[in-house]
Formats: sequence, C-alpha cells, structure tokens
Amino acid sequence: MSSRLEKTHKILEELEEEATDVIGAAIIKTNGLIVSSALPKETDERMIAAMSAALLGTSKRTAEALFNGVFKSLHLELNKGDMFLLRAGRVILAVITQKEPNVGLISLQMEETSKKIKELFKMEE
Repeated sequence: MSSRLEKTHKILEELEEEATDVIGAAIIKTNGLIVSSALPKETDERMIAAMSAALLGTSKRTAEALFNGVFKSLHLELNKGDMFLLRAGRVILAVITQKEPNVGLISLQMEETSKKIKELFKMEE
C-alpha cells in the first residue's frame, strides 16, 4: 500500500487533471506546513502554505465573530489568477487557478477532492 504522502499527491494530480483552470494545488496543515504540493515550480510553497493557514484562521474567526457561523471556504480574486481555500477536515485544500476560472466548477471539484482528503486523513488517524 502506498504512503499517505503518495496518496495525497495522487489526489492533487487528479484535481489538476479534472479541472482545466487549476494550475496548482496543495494540502496544508492548519499550522502552515505543507503536507503535499502540486504547485508550479516558480511558486513559493512555504509562503503559500503560511499565508493559507493565516487566511484560514482569520476567516474562521471572522465567521464566528461576525456571523456566529462556521467557516467553509475562501475565494481570492487576484490580478494574475485566483486562489481558493477549503477546509478539508484536519487540513486545508489550497488551489490556484488561471485568471477568470469557472468558479462553480472549481468549487464542485474542490468539494469532491476535499471528501477524498478527509477520508484519507480519517483512515490514518
């Protein structure tokens, strides 16, 4: 049986194959460390991981304080592409896309990927 790292990388590769707008993805611990990455080579993985964890933490606190709600996801629209963050159980699924992606399709694919990630981490707890 392959290791959890190999399985997470395969999950990310499948996401990139299915979602043509996706140019990179990563699974990140909530403390800002990379679990697995399929980000472009020119990307600073450590910076993406650290900022993703910080954004998730701030978004979670905002959801709780302002709306008495639960954080689900975050979508950042940037001039060179978009970034999506989705809580996947104990980790964060971060996805970067080209400019003007199909947001609905990305969201659906991320939800499916999140289910796979949750199951993998649940299985090996």
